[in-house]
Amino acid sequence: MCLVATETYAYGIAVANADGVTIYYNILEDNKLEVTFLGDNCYPYIKYEGVVVIPEQVTYNETTYSVTSIGSEAFSYCSGLTSVAIGNSVTTIGSSAFAECSGLTSVTIGNSVTYIGTNAFNSCSGLTSVTIPNSVTYIGDQAFWLCNGLTSVTIGNSVTYIGNCAFWGCSGLTSVTIPNSVTSIENEAFYNCSGLTSVTIGNSVTIIGDLAFSECYGLTSVNIPNSVTFIGEGAFQGCSSLTSVTINCPQVGSWFSYLESIKEIRLGEEVTSIVKEAFYGCYGLTSVNIPNSVTSIGDFAFYCCRGLTSVTIPNSVTSIGDFAFYGCI
Repeated sequence: MCLVATETYAYGIAVANADGVTIYYNILEDNKLEVTFLGDNCYPYIKYEGVVVIPEQVTYNETTYSVTSIGSEAFSYCSGLTSVAIGNSVTTIGSSAFAECSGLTSVTIGNSVTYIGTNAFNSCSGLTSVTIPNSVTYIGDQAFWLCNGLTSVTIGNSVTYIGNCAFWGCSGLTSVTIPNSVTSIENEAFYNCSGLTSVTIGNSVTIIGDLAFSECYGLTSVNIPNSVTFIGEGAFQGCSSLTSVTINCPQVGSWFSYLESIKEIRLGEEVTSIVKEAFYGCYGLTSVNIPNSVTSIGDFAFYCCRGLTSVTIPNSVTSIGDFAFYGCI
């Protein structure tokens, strides 16, 4: 869709859509446009309302421009904005682009977007569903922070990075599939997603950051793939419904210590070591399999796992640390 500019301002051009909605742009190099906000330190933001369609092209003074980005804060605090469709020419959604758009219930992200910036949809509490297309590679910090009305999210299969606090407090989410393209789930990415009952972690994830799934009270099971090399402090802290854990990565850290709800731990054949305090204080643990691949069990590994009734230690184990099974009454 090609729209014709009607006015010129210091920020660039103003364009009236066919439906009468005026959108404001900055002119970039190479005949590109960035959607921007109307206002400066002296004037308030324009308040977009209702349905907004961001076109792929705009014509001004006989020059056709491609709309390639949505600038920082372009639609922020537009509480009357209910729906937005982002054209397929847009590649970047800037920081806080739609922050605090509490009335926003529907967003269509074009299939050329590669980057969703910091706070892009922060506190869009009315947003119920979002599909992140396969073109997106980066989801920025706090991108969907406190979108507590969000019940469904589809993460495209090109995303490699899920930023700090990206889905923090999205309490309406019940299920999340993290595709195999993702390599890093950063700190607090899904913190306090209290309605989350199911999460699938892709086979390329190497990092799960501090408190990444902390306070996900509804989460009942989790599978750690063999690609994982680091899980941060408190990654599953407060997951009080978590009863079953499957771990396939080579070294088992102290990621689930003090989680009293865990009853069953399954260790894959890729596991070679169980480190210090791995399952310290997992009082509810009744069952654990230690595969033939394991060679060492660290200090305090199963300390005070007082619900554990039996354990078989394979011939492959060459060292068992101090107090490894202390208090397993």
